[in-house]
Amino acid sequence: MSRVRNLLGFGARPRTAFVFGGGGNLGAFQVGMLKALVKAGIQPDIVLGCSVGAINGAAYASDPTPRGVRLMEQLWRRLEAGEIDVMRGGFLPHTVNLVRKGPALHGNSDLQEMIEEGLGARTFGQLKIPFQCVAAEVEQAGEVWFQHGPLIPALLASSALPVVYPHVEIEGQRFVDGGVVNDVPLSRAVALGARRIFVLHVGTYDRPPTNPRRPIDAAIQASWIARRNRFARDLESVPDKVAVELLPTGGYADVAFNDFGSTSELIDQAYRACHAHLGLGDLPDPSPHVVADPDDDGSGAPGPEPTTTDR
Repeated sequence: MSRVRNLLGFGARPRTAFVFGGGGNLGAFQVGMLKALVKAGIQPDIVLGCSVGAINGAAYASDPTPRGVRLMEQLWRRLEAGEIDVMRGGFLPHTVNLVRKGPALHGNSDLQEMIEEGLGARTFGQLKIPFQCVAAEVEQAGEVWFQHGPLIPALLASSALPVVYPHVEIEGQRFVDGGVVNDVPLSRAVALGARRIFVLHVGTYDRPPTNPRRPIDAAIQASWIARRNRFARDLESVPDKVAVELLPTGGYADVAFNDFGSTSELIDQAYRACHAHLGLGDLPDPSPHVVADPDDDGSGAPGPEPTTTDR
């Protein structure tokens, strides 16, 4: 048993897990969810993340305090204000970019710079809470979990959304976005033995996507069906002894994948919904989407199952 525990990366089975799903710019929802969780005094024994959820999850695991969440919110608001651009695509329209030669619409150097700025840690071992993130290995079509060693390459691999960002090579293996194999890694939390799981998902799992009007819409719809199918099956297979709480987003967000203009609204929306969901009483004043000083104490896919590898 001790050998198994060592392989998992911590000394005992986790009782509480936070699971961060993928969702690109909708990851702003997770900031609002975290604000409510921190206010409720809920802290996990392990954090699991995919894609943008890996980035948010690692930032939280690096500083799981009210101050850490406020710093995360400030970084997201800088994306909204245009002070940070993680999808720098030049002057060519996306229709032209889609047919030009190259592996992706955008490079990942700006994304890497933002991640490095938002994290105090550079290795998994420097995080305050055990953390793991998932990526899809290209050649073996496998689900690979990173939990040791350098943190930044693992986060870039987990968030290498096909078409948008290029694949990431680590030790001779090519990786793309973890959402391809496990968008909301609920099953990982169950496998590690968690008994209480808070799922910070941002997808529209309760409603179908609109009818496609363009080929790209049909591709997005197919991806949505695959991810929803996996998540639905994972939910159905959760043992009765495990309590799963799906944190609400507060509503649907109809924004383009590269539009960060609604960030504050999404944070506020999710915070209010989770504040009520967790029974935290009346909302405080001022409005929760106003970012306080970080140093304030806070008082006022269908088909065969993929193979899984740990790194």
